[in-house]
Amino acid sequence: MVHSLQSLSAIVTGGASGLGAVISRRLGSEGVNVCINGLPSDQAAAEVLCKEISEANNVKCTFIVADISSAEACASVVDHAVKTLGGLDIIISNAGWTRHAPWSDLDAYSEADWIKSFKINTLSVMWLFKAASPIFKKTYDETGRAGIVVSTNSIAGTGPTGSSLPYSVTKAGQLRMTEGLARDNGPWVRVNAVCPGLIITPFSVAYGEENIKNLEAQSSLKKATSLEDCAETFVMLCRNDSMTGKHVTVDCGLSKVS
Repeated sequence: MVHSLQSLSAIVTGGASGLGAVISRRLGSEGVNVCINGLPSDQAAAEVLCKEISEANNVKCTFIVADISSAEACASVVDHAVKTLGGLDIIISNAGWTRHAPWSDLDAYSEADWIKSFKINTLSVMWLFKAASPIFKKTYDETGRAGIVVSTNSIAGTGPTGSSLPYSVTKAGQLRMTEGLARDNGPWVRVNAVCPGLIITPFSVAYGEENIKNLEAQSSLKKATSLEDCAETFVMLCRNDSMTGKHVTVDCGLSKVS
């Protein structure tokens, strides 16, 4: 059964720019109250985005600065969302981190890079999940409605590709995290992931124009993946209450040929 998202409340980490901003807007258009999380550098853009979402959809929209590379920061985001929005039903774990580097150069990324990748790309999903679990359980007990967690993964998580070895490894770990959390915590929560291919965001421009054109040419559809199409997949996973423990690839066929 597909449910309306009207009047639900969501967190979108990394929600002030790129794919996160498109997801935030799309959820707002569904009548969802949105808590956008980001870094201090996102503050100005987030304030403009929150105003846009609130005025266009008559919903609440708030922003919290937090570096989600710690359990404490993830808990603070959940606490802020509950206090400002009046509850929490959806977590979009979208924030990610990488350092672009050749896979063959193991000296290009430090131990600190590995740890940062693991904390942000993998552990943050678990930390957000853990902080929200009591809220999701209470809602399920009272209404029968499951909590929703959808992570932004990547085709780098499903195969050895992407911006760096640490990024691919930690995104693969996020997929196993998704499967494990979904398997052992139903029926009070559903946990899924979306795996985009090449999307054009501030995160991806570090590939360089030539590499981006090459990746577009390699894909079956000969183009970058639409941010709007990716965001639509997140909404679908939020609405469809028969899906859990799954990842959905949205990549214009890039992973089938690369």
